[in-house]
Amino acid sequence: MNPFTTLPTLPPEQRWRGQTAPVPVVVGLIRRAFDDGERLLLIRRAAGPYTGQWALIGGKWEFGETLPEAIVREVAEETGLSTAFVAVRGVVSERVAPWSAGTLGAHFLLLVCDLLAGEGEAAEQDEGLVAWFDHAAIDALSAAGEIIPSDYAMIREFAAATDCAPHVEVEMRALLVGTGGALSEMVRFERCDGCG
Repeated sequence: MNPFTTLPTLPPEQRWRGQTAPVPVVVGLIRRAFDDGERLLLIRRAAGPYTGQWALIGGKWEFGETLPEAIVREVAEETGLSTAFVAVRGVVSERVAPWSAGTLGAHFLLLVCDLLAGEGEAAEQDEGLVAWFDHAAIDALSAAGEIIPSDYAMIREFAAATDCAPHVEVEMRALLVGTGGALSEMVRFERCDGCG
């Protein structure tokens, strides 16, 4: 039996944090140019799923934030580093089937964002050790089983990408009027990535 077909029927106690819907998560391809070429910043997860493995940096998208605000905040919280949002490179639906009867299933909607690192040094925070890696070193992490396989696949798929996934920020004002409908006004509809 395909374990992914049973995910919708998993009882809440077998779902990561009792999920009822996919959780939106922002993750960053954080780039910096060094004398010997470009490197990406990764984190060695100190807790939670995938403890001890290297991963892309990111986290939950909080209520009311724009997408660029969310990823820039997450990177600052996890590394102490300021970054500039460049573009959305991809959207990934990641379903996690339980490994065994005692483990949890999960479903995440990952928004893979391209970021440029500002000045300063990245520093380890509560979430884990951070370090810069060139592509050969990232390949070596994968060969050794030290990076989350889906994160490695996202790096391989999106790190060299120049195409952007459309990213539009919409702001609405709405006033529900009884059961007869709603009054609404669009305040902003703006494409916010570097794609033009």
